Amino acid sequence: MMLFLGLLILGCNSKASNKDNQNNNQDSIAQPELTTVTKFNYADFKIMKGRLGNIKIGMTITQAEHQFSGLSKKENDAGVFGFDGGGSAYLYYSGDDIVFALIPKHGTDTIFCIIAAHKELKTTNELNPKSSVEELTKKYPELTVVQDLMNGWEIIEDKINKWSFTFMSDKGIEIGEYPEVGKPSKPKRLDVKTDWIEIR
Repeated sequence: MMLFLGLLILGCNSKASNKDNQNNNQDSIAQPELTTVTKFNYADFKIMKGRLGNIKIGMTITQAEHQFSGLSKKENDAGVFGFDGGGSAYLYYSGDDIVFALIPKHGTDTIFCIIAAHKELKTTNELNPKSSVEELTKKYPELTVVQDLMNGWEIIEDKINKWSFTFMSDKGIEIGEYPEVGKPSKPKRLDVKTDWIEIR
């Protein structure tokens, strides 16, 4: 009789233990592990003199990439931004939209130029890489536009901050008028929007 009671108690404990294990397994299925998705925060990446947020001219590509997350990376020829002589540009995307690019000195991984391309990136005077010429004239009333003779583009410079607002202008619809090659012009077309801001 004692043996029978002992086996009965052991069997009940075993069933209770199996039931607890099943409940624990169901709990772990119903509550998957939480993962943290890091998004790129545009507000943390202000366009400043010599830098984009914590990314600075003179850093290596690796050092710069430790300053942000949430973007995908592609490599292209630096020529897409008007730099001749070969070399690479590292482009960083949010979905299909380019946010910025880092361009190292040829043959090194030391950044000498940052390309700010997304409209959500703001300068310290509240302009952005898609600002119109009209918006720029409000911040820089005396601005002039110059031709980039190598690429056929046009540039408006902020010489104090070392920013170049770059316009991939087509011949015949330029922002300025250039009766003399190499001479700057007052802007004539104010509706044209910047393609990117080059930070040096």
